[in-house]
Amino acid sequence: MATSQSVFNNQFAISQFDEYYLPCINRNTFEKEDSITAFKKKYKHDIFKEDTLHVILGLDSGLLVNYILESPQVAGSKYIFVELPEVMSMLNIDIPEEQQHYLKVLSLEELNEHIESGEDDLFLIKDQIAITLSLAASAGVVEEYSGYYSQIYKLIKQQTTSHKANFTQKSFFVEQFFNVVENNQPASILKNQFAGKTAIVIGGGPSLDEHIDWIKANYEQLFILTVSRFASKLSAAGIPAHIIVSVDPQDTSFEVNRDMMSLANESLFINSHHVNHRIIAQWNGKSLFLGNRFPWEETNNILTIGPTVTNSAIRVAIEMGFKQVLLSGVDLCHSSAGVTHAKGSVEASAGSNNSIIHEWVETYSGSIAETPIQLIHAALALKEEAETYPNVEIVNLSINAAKIQGITHIPKEQVSIVSADCSPSQLLEMVPSASENKQEKLQRIQTELSAANEAFKAISKLAIKALHINNEAKKLKQHSAAFQAKASEIDKIEQKINKKFPKYNMSIKVFGYFEFTQFLTTKKTQDWSFKQMNSMTHLYYSAYQIITEQLQELTETALDIVKLRREEISDAPSIELITEGWKKHNQPGRVNIFQAMLDNTVASSLTLDEKSKLKSASDSYQDQLTSFAHPYFSMKKKNQNLDNTLAKILDLKQHKNIDGLTLLTNNIEPLIANDKFAHRLFHLALHYVHFLENNFDAALTALLEIEPTSRTEVELKQQLLLALKLHKIDLAEETITSLAHYSDEYYPQHAHILSLQGKNQQALDLYLNYLDKYPTDESTLIKLGVFLAGLGQIEGAKSAFDNVMQINPDNVTARNYLNQLATGNAS
Repeated sequence: MATSQSVFNNQFAISQFDEYYLPCINRNTFEKEDSITAFKKKYKHDIFKEDTLHVILGLDSGLLVNYILESPQVAGSKYIFVELPEVMSMLNIDIPEEQQHYLKVLSLEELNEHIESGEDDLFLIKDQIAITLSLAASAGVVEEYSGYYSQIYKLIKQQTTSHKANFTQKSFFVEQFFNVVENNQPASILKNQFAGKTAIVIGGGPSLDEHIDWIKANYEQLFILTVSRFASKLSAAGIPAHIIVSVDPQDTSFEVNRDMMSLANESLFINSHHVNHRIIAQWNGKSLFLGNRFPWEETNNILTIGPTVTNSAIRVAIEMGFKQVLLSGVDLCHSSAGVTHAKGSVEASAGSNNSIIHEWVETYSGSIAETPIQLIHAALALKEEAETYPNVEIVNLSINAAKIQGITHIPKEQVSIVSADCSPSQLLEMVPSASENKQEKLQRIQTELSAANEAFKAISKLAIKALHINNEAKKLKQHSAAFQAKASEIDKIEQKINKKFPKYNMSIKVFGYFEFTQFLTTKKTQDWSFKQMNSMTHLYYSAYQIITEQLQELTETALDIVKLRREEISDAPSIELITEGWKKHNQPGRVNIFQAMLDNTVASSLTLDEKSKLKSASDSYQDQLTSFAHPYFSMKKKNQNLDNTLAKILDLKQHKNIDGLTLLTNNIEPLIANDKFAHRLFHLALHYVHFLENNFDAALTALLEIEPTSRTEVELKQQLLLALKLHKIDLAEETITSLAHYSDEYYPQHAHILSLQGKNQQALDLYLNYLDKYPTDESTLIKLGVFLAGLGQIEGAKSAFDNVMQINPDNVTARNYLNQLATGNAS
């Protein structure tokens, strides 16, 4: 089905509220109520959310821009309006100079350039962006908006993912400093311990539910590595994993994975060095870490591989020597039913998001499946893993998983397992308990951190000195001896930093990636001006100063935790000190670890106040394990929101994606009983499924299931198209009459339908009424001429074609009709 092209008529109307608007864009929206009332009803306070980059698709004839400009400025927020070029050419938008930083109106190309400029990177890094549809865009009548929405969403998502990856580098460092004590033994002690054997890596995808019975039946032969969020599901099924893997630094990670915390006695925990500290600090069992304990050290430990925990789990299995790695729940896409995760997860109960426009990938079955861009990256990383380790057979057990080069699909029944002959309890016995004196270990960590802290302080002082010298150099002539002396001083500072602090310097550059990139330029060295060189030097050493100060704070936090851990194992621990420390770092679950190693004599001598403090920590931890107050648990409400679902339906229709539309109807159907809007969207999507399958009768039936009062211009346009295709002229007339209430542009088509019914006078009246308002509409004048010629009114037809030629002497169609009339062949 070809994408229908909207008609953009440069004709403004004045509403009864004295507001100018474009009927071709906003139809009769602003005739029903004034724009301010309409906007307040639609957006409420969401459009004024603070600390947000609001990207708004469509100007609503300029009235939405005025609404934002005339409202009080929103603290910490900015607005970017994006409009279709055809619409922009009809509007004259004048943004006051003092508000141009606050609000911009851009084309799609300009939005791309603006996002890449870095001006609003902070919003991208913090993921504080809201994409909002104007009234016209949300109505779905102008289908070009839905195409723009898809492009804008993907642009923002890609840029946000990219920027968050850079920003996450900092969160990696933050958690790494938090974890210096808990990162006790490296995972490398398990390298090549299971050469030639079979392992299974279990992810959280929906195919896990298809395989779990097979996994249970073959449990004694399998060695299981699972992502942390599904460890408890396996345990509850009587198949505890050998290894639980977790890598994410985000604070939400604890809420996502908290059910695993009770499994400390049955599984080995392997964590990235930057896993969220609330998980590893409160884990009361054996653990091994990936990566390096300190940011500035290089070891031969197993690395954390991104972008997902599944990628890391697969690398761990490979490094442990497994020759065959089976994958279950590693779908890297949604199921054909739209399921995103295996049963028992918050994500599974929430369902897929009805408004987000994802990517589509091919599966091993040959069908296509929806997937978020993060899983596209995970699939690419897995492809690289297969290329890096060609001697390891990686097998996906799911035929519905995303197809990845280098990863084969074998049905579970055909898999040959080479057993590792190792139970989870035997694996735990293989991992040695910490044999060294804990106080000695903590002292070594403290010494390392203190040395780093002193180095960061020294580098910070050198950076401040360089900034001072650079400021003095700015006042001198570029080629003077005094300037050269200042430049030499700065060079010596740089050499000192590189020579005296090489291992810390690399960590500073990695941690401060964003800050250090600010001084870079695309200009060639010979093109640098004196002013540019001075500015770049200032930015460079400012980055040093900022980053070293931040790293000082992190090392001091780590030192504080070392002090806390030393207090926990002291002969006479201060209960007040350690409970306050747990509270400060949000690690109340340490109370269980502390009480397990507490000497009986000390335990029996605790005061009532001390016991109360420990009880309070225990209660706080229990609340962390059971509370549903965290936003993570509200995912279902967010996913079922239908605000942008119409745009998704139209995008899927434009791409002829029948699978996607079918999936969306399945997701919306449970909502239709109590939601008229859901009922309308369900039948509209179902209509497009039938339409794309050329089942026009079923397509029309689906549309007619929508209550007449709920049918909008979108549905009526499709209804008219089908009525004409199926030669239901009476329905076509009824439909076009309804459409005419939305826009005058339907008058010529209405006239044509009347002529098909033989109602020629009514048809003529409609043509003339329309042309009275739009006398320069060449297309309608030609239609009138053809209509009149068909009635034998040759002079009237000539007059219509002559009018076209006066408006546009180059109109070939009108000229041809005039020639035909002159030779008596027009019809």
